[in-house]
Order: sequence, then C-alpha cells, then structure tokens
Amino acid sequence: MLRRKRHWWPGSAYRKTACLLGTVFSLLICQCQWVVLGAEKPEEMDEEHWAKLEDNVLEYHELEERITYFNPTILQIIKSVNEGYDTVWDSIVNYQEAANDFEQLYEDAVEEGDMMSAYMYQMNRKIALKMSSDFIQSGKKKETTIERSTRQYRKQFTSICQQLMLAYNKMAVNKGTLEKQVELYSALAAMSGTQGAIGMNIQTDILSANAQVYSAKTSLASLEDQMASIKSSLLLMTGWDYDSEITIGTIPKADISQLDSIDFEADKAIAPKNNYTIIGMRNAAPNDADGDGRYQNKDYAARERGVDQASQQLSITLDSLYLTLFEKKASLQAAQTAFEAAQIKWDGANRKYQLGMLGNAEYLGEEIAYYAAKGAWESADLDMTQAMLNYYWGVNGFGELAE
Repeated sequence: MLRRKRHWWPGSAYRKTACLLGTVFSLLICQCQWVVLGAEKPEEMDEEHWAKLEDNVLEYHELEERITYFNPTILQIIKSVNEGYDTVWDSIVNYQEAANDFEQLYEDAVEEGDMMSAYMYQMNRKIALKMSSDFIQSGKKKETTIERSTRQYRKQFTSICQQLMLAYNKMAVNKGTLEKQVELYSALAAMSGTQGAIGMNIQTDILSANAQVYSAKTSLASLEDQMASIKSSLLLMTGWDYDSEITIGTIPKADISQLDSIDFEADKAIAPKNNYTIIGMRNAAPNDADGDGRYQNKDYAARERGVDQASQQLSITLDSLYLTLFEKKASLQAAQTAFEAAQIKWDGANRKYQLGMLGNAEYLGEEIAYYAAKGAWESADLDMTQAMLNYYWGVNGFGELAE
C-alpha cells in the first residue's frame, strides 16, 4: 500500500475504542435493516483464494476483500445497482424485438408495393436500433457505477475494521499479560497462605496477595467482555454472523522502515483532494447569503474560503499525525530495548532458579516483570501500526479537520 516518496500505510480518525464502537454500532444498525445477501466469487479470482476468504480465520490482509465481497452494506448497494440495470437490459431486448418486427413489416410492405409504409417501417427500425444501442452503452457503465457507488463505503469500512482488529489484538496482548498475572499471583497467594499457616507471613501479606489475584481476575473478565463485543462488530462488518466461530488473526509487526518512504509535503498537497469532508464541501451548493434564491459571486467566494479553511485544518491534523509517527517509533524502540533487557534478566533468573539460587517468590516476581515487559513491547508495536494507519487514512480520505 506504499508508494515511494508519495503515499504510505493505513490509518484512522478514531482515537478511542469506545468512540469507534459507537460508530460501528450505528453502521451495523443500518446494515441489519437490509436482507443479508450471499456473496459471489468474482470470475477472475481463483478457487483457492476464495476458499481462504471463506475459512474460519479472519486475517488482517483479508479485511479489504472481506469488505468488498461480503459486507452487507456493500452487497446491498451492488444489488440495488444491478436491479436498476435489469430494466436497461429489458429495454435492450424490447427495442431489438421491435427492430426485428419493423424489419418484417418493411419486407412485407416492399412486396406489396407500399413504398410509403416501407419507408416509415425502415425509419422506425433505425430508431429502435439506435435506442437499443444507447441502452447497451448505458449497460456497459454498470461496473463503473458500482465502483463509484461503493468506493467510499469500502474505504470507510476497511478503515473501521482495521481499527477494530487493532483494538482486539491490543486487548489480546493485555489478556495474555493478565492471564499470566492471575497464574503467578495465585501461586504467590498460595505460597503466602502456606507460609502464613506456619507463622511466616502476617495476615496483611496474605490479604494483599489475595487482593492482587482478585484484581487481576476482575480486570481479565472485563477485558474478555470488551473483546467479545469488538469481535462481534468485526464479524458483522466483514459479513459473518456476530456469533460465528471465527478466529481473529494477528497484526503483522510494524515496519518502521516505511517511514523513510513518506513524502510529507506531497501527502499534504494531495490530502485535501482525497478528503471526503472537503470533497462534500467543494461539491455542495454555496450558501445563498441574500436569501433571494440566486447565487452570486460572493456566495461562491465564501464557499471557496470555507474549503481553504478546511484544507488548512486538515494540514494541522496531518502535522500532528506525522509527528506521532516518530513519537511512536521512539516508544517502540524504547519498549524493545526494555524487553531485551528483561529477556536477559529472565534468562538469568531461570538459571539461578535451576541452581537453587533463587526462591519461588523471587522467581515468580521475575516472571511477572518479564511478561509485563513483553506485553509493553507488543503493545508499543501495535501503537506504531495504529499511528501508521491514522496517517494513511488522514491522507487518503478520512483525516479529521482540526478545531
């Protein structure tokens, strides 16, 4: 999705998962009002590729195609366009049949020597053929009509699904960390309880250990509920039932080398032309300042000023998104360095434990620290991908206009 010294990777305007889910919920309400349609394999796609799209694993790289071929809203738009063009093909058939009828009438009139009628039949045949030809040309535009009618929805839904999948994967990282914490804190609590029974731990130490277990379990349960909600929304957006037994795939590691391919000034120049809010402002009728029902030059000038202001606001947004890229890059590199240090320390703790140089409590503490560092590194990587997504979509249609 990159181009050298021009555009770049994907992004989004949604800052918080709660806000994102609110947007998704409203979109899903609209989708559920329509009949869910069956997806059809494109003729140019091979069976193996189609089978992978229909398997029980949703991969990150499949999102755009799942939206294109399975999203209920997209399928409904395509159905509506096809129904509209059904009347076109009916008209083609009707005019061609009429042309054949006029041809027969023309030949009959010639045989009867009725040249006036023959001339009229011949003219009517030409008109019918011309009308049939016009409808044929119109019918050839169907694919273009479908492309234009679905383009913005496909981009918007792809962006949203990328955000949902990122949120799900970030929660999966946290879930893994919390599960390990529950395991380790439970072991520590059990140790505290045993030691307390023989008078080695005071009651407050035991209560503290049990409180840590309870807190980790509570956080884990809440997180699992959020993950289930996000998964349901993601499945509906990509054409499955909300409760389908589908595995959500992982996000590829962020490729920070792609930052070197960005031509920031070129992106800032093209972004207003791609932005759907600005496109809408540019294509809308100007405000009739005088209220007399007639547009004047000052009305068009005011509209242009509004478009210019919006473009400047988008430029401010892109400045922020671009800066965030490098902030997240620095955070990722710091998290990776911290994890590498934690890995070394954890390896050392394992060796000491095997040699009997480290007690159970100390060993569990080192394990908690290791998994916390691992989770922080994985989360920082997903934050980097998020920043890249935000920048991409900021350039390619969905950048918010700064206040």
